Amino acid sequence: MAIQENVDGLVHISFDDPPTPQFIALAAARKVFVAPTLTVLESATGIPSGESLTHDPHLAPYLTAEEIEKLRFAFPNRGGLTLDGALSAVAQLKAAGVPILAGSDAPNPGTAWGVSIHREMELLVAAGLSPIEALRAATSAPADAFRLKDRGRIAKGLRADLVLVNGNPDEDITATRDILRVWKLGMEVARTPVPVWMTATGLRQAFESGRAHAHAH
Repeated sequence: MAIQENVDGLVHISFDDPPTPQFIALAAARKVFVAPTLTVLESATGIPSGESLTHDPHLAPYLTAEEIEKLRFAFPNRGGLTLDGALSAVAQLKAAGVPILAGSDAPNPGTAWGVSIHREMELLVAAGLSPIEALRAATSAPADAFRLKDRGRIAKGLRADLVLVNGNPDEDITATRDILRVWKLGMEVARTPVPVWMTATGLRQAFESGRAHAHAH
């Protein structure tokens, strides 16, 4: 119904019932984009989608205790849902030429701002996108979909919003997690680990110290 009313795109995708051929054909014909938000859908199956991110040595030092808690949380799965339907829907949309955009719907359970895009790209690859296509889903495809002509690519005259990673995300999409340097509008952004007191370890140590102090009294 939304597509028939001429929306530009859809956020989320069905994962309980498979999309009908008519839906796929209409989405392709109307040239809408789809941001499936697979990471939040994975959390809706009862699996904390961001759990793996909290254990990644390239990302964990930059996550606050609050972010780690969100990433390790999930919705209760009351209907036996799996992610298979959503992955299949994305594969069918891609095959029909529908632009796929990376988005997480943070800060829902299992997600956190920024960091969840790494899991989203990983899930897009699991759905059948190549690593290059997953990278485009997070860069040039959104710029095209939202008609932002000044960003989304590395080219003369565009915004110098850049992320330098160690490795080859063209082959292994998880290489995007090993970030070396970041630039925004051409200015390098200092990327420093979260202070210890803001991490899960720091909060646990503070709690244990406070409990020991209380026992001493």
